Amino acid sequence: MPPSHAKNEQIGNKIIDFKGGVFNNSLIMSVKISLCNIALRAQPDPFPPLACTNIINYLKRGGYMAEFFDIDARRPSDKKIFEYFQRECFDIVGISAVVSTGYAYTKNLAHLIKKASPKTRVIVGGNLAATHEVLLRKCEIDICGIGEGEKVMLALVQYFDKHRDFFPATDELKSIQGIAYLDEKGQVVHTGTGELLAKEDLGQPDYDILAMHEGVLGSYVIDPLLRSSFGWDPRSYEPHRKGQKLAILFTSKGCVNTCTFCHRWVKGYRVFPLENVIKTVKELKEKYNIGFFNFNDECFGEDIRWLNEFIRLITPLDVLFECTGVRVGLVRKDPTAIQRLRDAGMVCMLFGMESGCDKILSVMEKRASRVDNIRAAKACAAAGVYTEIQLILGMPGESDETVKETTDFAIEVTKDLPHPPVLSVNYLQSLPGTPSYDFLKHYELVGKSVDEEERYLLSVSDVNACEFSHYINVTQEPLGRVMTWQKKLIFSARIAWLKQHHWKFTPDQKLRGFGESDHPWWSLKHFKFVLKTSPLVYRCIDLLGETFWEGMVIRNTISIFGFRKAVLIFLGLSKNDRSKYQVAGKSLKRIVAELDKAKVNAPASGCSTTSAVASPAGSSL
Repeated sequence: MPPSHAKNEQIGNKIIDFKGGVFNNSLIMSVKISLCNIALRAQPDPFPPLACTNIINYLKRGGYMAEFFDIDARRPSDKKIFEYFQRECFDIVGISAVVSTGYAYTKNLAHLIKKASPKTRVIVGGNLAATHEVLLRKCEIDICGIGEGEKVMLALVQYFDKHRDFFPATDELKSIQGIAYLDEKGQVVHTGTGELLAKEDLGQPDYDILAMHEGVLGSYVIDPLLRSSFGWDPRSYEPHRKGQKLAILFTSKGCVNTCTFCHRWVKGYRVFPLENVIKTVKELKEKYNIGFFNFNDECFGEDIRWLNEFIRLITPLDVLFECTGVRVGLVRKDPTAIQRLRDAGMVCMLFGMESGCDKILSVMEKRASRVDNIRAAKACAAAGVYTEIQLILGMPGESDETVKETTDFAIEVTKDLPHPPVLSVNYLQSLPGTPSYDFLKHYELVGKSVDEEERYLLSVSDVNACEFSHYINVTQEPLGRVMTWQKKLIFSARIAWLKQHHWKFTPDQKLRGFGESDHPWWSLKHFKFVLKTSPLVYRCIDLLGETFWEGMVIRNTISIFGFRKAVLIFLGLSKNDRSKYQVAGKSLKRIVAELDKAKVNAPASGCSTTSAVASPAGSSL
């Protein structure tokens, strides 16, 4: 869609935009709409604004035109955002909030929109809508879209076109499936989950829309060699690939799994028609010189018949690609799949392995085992396919013993690699709509009121899962010890790898395996980088063994609780009963259901078995 400052020329019943696109004008001016995303990280994310472009195209099919305001790529100041919405005075602004860590930004954005244009109706969709009551009561948001957004947004626009507002709500508004709002009495009205699109209607990111906005496309069409996976594969340096770019596409939507930590809002699993995928690959290759692709699914290749046809059709296109969301069960179902995909142009396959302990995998409801994880990792190594070991620590039931199992697993699958091990190790980040969040809510660790829940959402806003600051301790161990797990796991895997390689690595291995410091040599950050990448440091830690890590536990405990309380903890004089978080290796979903049932059946005695509200990474020992 043309940006707001573009000068459009009207000819008859058509409007010609500044790029020469032609749009039907029958309903184009009846409702003025803007779709926008949010800024989640310090730097723009190459993940394209899939929801925004898909909704824009779906609205166009319904006879409505919407602008796209790309906040993530443009990074406008609050002043610029205010001026934009004040100038344009949209009837409806839709905010795509992909994850709940975007709560603080979404709240501020809604405030700016309402301040600039009080009559504008603000609709929020995406995973953040899982916490719709907090959004509706604590933010200047009128309606939340529940579930997939295309049909919901079109229905809301059609309603607005007919009534010129959403409120006061009518029975017709209440009949729109997939929305939540506050009625005239201040009660939440929730109409269920929105209807899913047929797989034939699933859209890819529309790079043509992004290309119409100056300076935006470059945020999403990037140099593939910025990614380690392509940097490792010699095919990336073939002369005919020089200058080609990388873009993200999808081959499926949703997942066949229901992992208990997963922040996935739309249920079900649908595979894109293969002819549409191949057509899009060809078009992007021709239009934008894109020869590298990231198939960013949650569940790539789950249908083996589809996968076989995909391999047959993608091979002649001579593109290189990553598959960055795959279940380890793929290798169990078809041991040849990874090698055949590699021959077709795949350079990287990433799995959500999450743990090397069967007990924790059961709590996560992964429907996979430690053996499955080992098989998948070794299949990638055998085929020469790049992979990272992606893990989550700190689930209910986690302990030193379960983390030791996961550490041994990481060592086993990485020690013989030709490059230093790459591990992505995050602490459990419990977000609305997940059983892990419900578990925390049961124990009132994220609060029991809307105000307390908002405080939790603000505390995890714009916080990466790899950081410890967001974590609330629901493990079997005290917090000071839990805090060491991430570094201990990563360092243990790297030490094992360095031992296999005689405590050294080539300059090329150092560059690709650990990264390269871009900080001045005299800075503290450069000094920390040198410590993390020096084999001598790892050798010293190996010699110190458990003494080093016990010292880290003491340091962490003092830094979290202060010296006086740390002494009480070490002397066993500070209460630290963690038995309530023991889940005995059962699915967390089942545990939550049992807790809810027990709560309903409990006598109203006035007694409470729950703990006090805890803040992330602090109040829970």
